[in-house]
Amino acid sequence: MVAMKDKDVIEETGPSKRAHAHEVWDPDWIEERFAKLLKCNFANCGEVVSVSGNAGIEEDHFQDDEGNWQQDYVRHYEVQSLLPAPLPIRPIAKTPETVKEPLRMAGQLLWQSPEAAANHVRQAVEHLMDHQKVKKRAKAGGKKLTLHARLLEFEKKDGLNGPILRAIKWIGNDGSHQGGVTREEVLDAFDMMELALTNLFDDAAAKIMKKVQAVIKAREKKPKPKPATASAGPAPAPAPATKP
Repeated sequence: MVAMKDKDVIEETGPSKRAHAHEVWDPDWIEERFAKLLKCNFANCGEVVSVSGNAGIEEDHFQDDEGNWQQDYVRHYEVQSLLPAPLPIRPIAKTPETVKEPLRMAGQLLWQSPEAAANHVRQAVEHLMDHQKVKKRAKAGGKKLTLHARLLEFEKKDGLNGPILRAIKWIGNDGSHQGGVTREEVLDAFDMMELALTNLFDDAAAKIMKKVQAVIKAREKKPKPKPATASAGPAPAPAPATKP
């Protein structure tokens, strides 16, 4: 994504403007709202995305070329909305739609509510367990299994991806509490999900490894053993010496 030229607006809020009259007013009191347009620079895409949120001024300290400390003010941005929100991970083509949909919603909510986004990533784990045909009840008509219990069942047959999905589940659980999860933690959950989905549904690596094995097999053929040659037999015993 790159910012589109002359497609941005930044405006200071009314209360922030009025605060300038305060006798101890400082630039880092400034509160602003911003809106920008971004454009995807990926080949054959060109999608336009609107981004908006809060902005402000904060004090910055740095050393100049001569090593002297200087002070300046810089504008910082806090994104609150992206529309359409890009999915933070590479989509795996064979991922079931029931898993993709909550991930898309999580991507949209990520900038507004990390907690809500975390819950949707957790929902994707639940739908993934359904797709993997992990039982929902201990026995027919019995007590419904928790997601944690289902993941432990799944881990019995997939020791690689089971722990990955359990970690995502814990981050999703934290999303049930206000302030219980950060945006960075949700992005970690997305990364973990991408790894699990790649392991489960992306066969590109397996196809390449087949080619690797075919090349090695063709180029590193073991030489055929040489046929054994007929033995000439033991050397004849020397003739016995004759008496004079």
